[in-house]
Amino acid sequence: MKFLKFTVYAGMLSIQVAAAQDNATASRDAAAVKEIKQLEEARNQAILRGDAAALERMTADDYTFITLKGELRTKADIVKGFSSGSFKYQSRSISDLKIRVYGEAAIVTGRSVQEGTENGKDYSGNYRFTRVYVKQNAAWKTVALQTTLIQN
Repeated sequence: MKFLKFTVYAGMLSIQVAAAQDNATASRDAAAVKEIKQLEEARNQAILRGDAAALERMTADDYTFITLKGELRTKADIVKGFSSGSFKYQSRSISDLKIRVYGEAAIVTGRSVQEGTENGKDYSGNYRFTRVYVKQNAAWKTVALQTTLIQN
């Protein structure tokens, strides 16, 4: 009988511990979602201002960006483009953000509507995008981006 009571007690304790862990994970994920949403908004403002220093801070060194035209760009390409002024945006808004957190990684999907040019090419349009973040040294950094033009 004592063994049965112990087994029931141990089972109940296990369930409570698991529930507490689930709550802690949910809380941590909610905080990460909020932080990444703020980063997305800050990144959008940095793009509009042409703030290469801010974009450099937000971006991992091994960043890759596949543009809507299939071009592959690196962090250095992005920073150089904004530093030199060859990337210019008159307007840009983001919406429909969906953020999913997987431990130390997160995936963001969303929509952007923008008017601007990059290296003399028109990059105006309505886009869907997928951005990948990884937590490095206690900070979220973007490591990859893929954009797709929405055809009208």
